[in-house]
Amino acid sequence: MEKIPTLYPTGQEFENPIDYLSNPHIKRLGIRYGMIKIIPPGDFRPPVSIDVQNFTFQPRIQNLENLDLINRCRLFFMKQLNNFNRSVKDATKSILKTPYAVVECSDPAHPAEKLQKKIYFYDIFAELIKTNPALTDTSQSSRKGLRFIGISQIRENTSLWRTISKNLKVPTGLLKHVFEKYIASYYIFLHSLNENVHTALHNDQYPKSLLSDDEDGFDLDSDSDSGSGSEEEEEDDEACIVCHRTNNPKRTILCDSCDKPFHIYCLTPPLERVPPGDWICNTCIVGNGYYGFTQDSHDYSLPEFQDYCNHQNAKLLSKRTLSIDELEEMFWNLVTEDHRNGLTTVKYGADIHNESPGQITGFPTRAFIPKDLSENEREEYVKYCDHPMNLTNLPMVHNSLLPLFERNISGMTIPWIYIGSLFSTFCWHMEDQYTLSANYQHQGDPKVWYSIPESGCAKFNDLLNDLSPDLFIKQPDLLHQLVTLISPYDPNFKKFGIPVYKAIQKPNEYIITFPKCYHAGFNTGFNFNEAVNFTTDFWLPYGFGAITDYKSTQKPCVFDMFDLMINILNKYNNGTLSFNDAFARQCYSSLIVFYNKELKRIRRIQAIVPRTHLLTFNSGPEDDDDEYDVFCSQCKTICSVAFVLHALSDPESLRTHKRHKKNHLSIKQWNEISTTNRNLSVLCTQDFLKTLQNSNSSGDEESCDNDELYLTKSLEDIETLIKQVGVKLDK
Repeated sequence: MEKIPTLYPTGQEFENPIDYLSNPHIKRLGIRYGMIKIIPPGDFRPPVSIDVQNFTFQPRIQNLENLDLINRCRLFFMKQLNNFNRSVKDATKSILKTPYAVVECSDPAHPAEKLQKKIYFYDIFAELIKTNPALTDTSQSSRKGLRFIGISQIRENTSLWRTISKNLKVPTGLLKHVFEKYIASYYIFLHSLNENVHTALHNDQYPKSLLSDDEDGFDLDSDSDSGSGSEEEEEDDEACIVCHRTNNPKRTILCDSCDKPFHIYCLTPPLERVPPGDWICNTCIVGNGYYGFTQDSHDYSLPEFQDYCNHQNAKLLSKRTLSIDELEEMFWNLVTEDHRNGLTTVKYGADIHNESPGQITGFPTRAFIPKDLSENEREEYVKYCDHPMNLTNLPMVHNSLLPLFERNISGMTIPWIYIGSLFSTFCWHMEDQYTLSANYQHQGDPKVWYSIPESGCAKFNDLLNDLSPDLFIKQPDLLHQLVTLISPYDPNFKKFGIPVYKAIQKPNEYIITFPKCYHAGFNTGFNFNEAVNFTTDFWLPYGFGAITDYKSTQKPCVFDMFDLMINILNKYNNGTLSFNDAFARQCYSSLIVFYNKELKRIRRIQAIVPRTHLLTFNSGPEDDDDEYDVFCSQCKTICSVAFVLHALSDPESLRTHKRHKKNHLSIKQWNEISTTNRNLSVLCTQDFLKTLQNSNSSGDEESCDNDELYLTKSLEDIETLIKQVGVKLDK
């Protein structure tokens, strides 16, 4: 596999990182490979500055085989089949222990000889979805969904089975046999839902995975109790998942798979009484595709975690010394194994964001200066405190755009620390809003990186959807969750024409990821890394592109691009913008395109919605300072200029609506309406008009009499700014 370029900037270039990375030659390399490696000048050797005595962290627990996309889909499907059989109390079906059936078939090379072959249940199911367009309905305006046709149409479609036989390299008769024995009754159930299967799932703010760790009994091989901690927050154990209320405990039933509570009258269809024996909710039968890491409950110090790493190395390597290539081969073999015995469990101190001095970063800072430094050492130490490639400074250096937001951006402007162990991994992902990132290794064993540049992103998405066609319908933002791997050595990369590159990062080296680059990798032992996001002027179109892409997967943006444009043009208008006129003109054009589309939708809404208000946000000491934006209930996009408070036409909704409109709400309160209120929706202008269009086309017209349009910004102020900047640019 080709390695990414390694660059050696001069001292002067290293002092001006944004200008250096914006150099056309460097930019071309970054866009072509997705990443570049930077070796600092020889005199750049910042000491590791961490308060070792007080620094602690809780690592996440990673089960490597469950991270592989295909393994996980196969295991999910096995659990779904088992849950279905439990729910219908089919005594003829035993609990599946493996996600496949073993059958005998002829050896293609020696037809007279028989061989045993594994036929995975999920592979048949996935092929049914991929090869029969009737199973995939893309007419939904919001997103693609699955609708299952009748079982007889499946059974009688000989062309379909021939195609599946060719793709899976298994005789048609054997495939049909496995389908009938293991899958057919489950398929009939899915068809009986008679609707987009996705709508059969209940909305759960804190979902539980079908591959939950407490069921699987993983051997963490640690003296710490790591079974109780979790990344997921706890919700009220008694509250019904559907209505979020705790009343009528005698009319509440617990799912015997996920242990979530439901009122029997909140179910679809509702039950008259609590049934005897096992009861499984639809989500555990259909599967929501959710998977998350468990968090260790033990707080590790750095020396403790190094001891764990030494023990882990001895356990996994049996005191062998392996090369990077050998470790790489071993890692991907562990990830892609498909058995359930002896899962490989590792720990990773990821996304550590402690807040005390000496615990925020490994770079020198004035907030934490070791006491035992000589005068010369102290002078050298302070020099690194101000260096632009100190990751506490990089987001805000000259020609970065992040300072123009004029506020802290959660998770972006402050570095996060990563403490690795052997085979701990970071899964395929892009940076938030397609920003650039810088990762520096302070000390330890090498980190292996893989990159898929922007040119390969669409093909990579196609591959993942091809391998798991149902999973991305259930979890459209799957690749934003950082829980999924597929080996870059998988033959499908070549089949789909996906470019992929590799890097080996060692101490005192930087890896820079460029916009819209998928990247993943693993650690070859204990190491201490740190990463932060930053931006350049050439990032701007990617930031706007992320808005459209995020809407399709319902991922919230991290910051508002419209606000950024307003701030940039205000500074340009006031003569305080440090960028040139060409950049200001680019921002001006972007703002006009965005605003004109929004204004057109606002005028359409004002023609049908009786009331428009210019919003004034209430703020107080109880408000969360990190909440600056109102998000759409439906697509989760930021409502940059306007939104509609949409009320359902039932009495409870109208009473709630009237109570809310008497107050000036904080941004936090608006977002609570957006996420938790079942009778009121906060809709961006695009989704509101789409909702009306859908209701009109279905013949079920919705009334807008109780809806209100809220402007988050003065249209007059925006238009005045656009006019003033336009005049200045024309001069």
